Amino acid sequence: MTTERGGSLATASQPNGRTEWPAGESGWTVVLVSLPRELGPAAAKERVSRAVRAALPEAGFLLSDRFASLHPGYYVVFTGIYQSRSEAEAAVPTARGKGFGGAYARPVVP
Repeated sequence: MTTERGGSLATASQPNGRTEWPAGESGWTVVLVSLPRELGPAAAKERVSRAVRAALPEAGFLLSDRFASLHPGYYVVFTGIYQSRSEAEAAVPTARGKGFGGAYARPVVP
């Protein structure tokens, strides 16, 4: 699988359709939902599965503690890996239209 970054960077896709954020890479994404870490990874995986069923690209989740640009303490479910804010913002209406009404663009910085 290649990213929305013009195919220049490959991401690791798991058998369940989940995309891993590329190690050490900064970019933009569409946050579908942020879940308190106390809910555990199973809750995040369920939301990722929902995003995959909705045919959203590159769905995955992050533990926010590992990223300087994200508020710690959450599993952040995302779709897409983009080079720019404008690319991510252009994808927000699609995510909202597929059942993730609170979706928004967000930078991801290690």
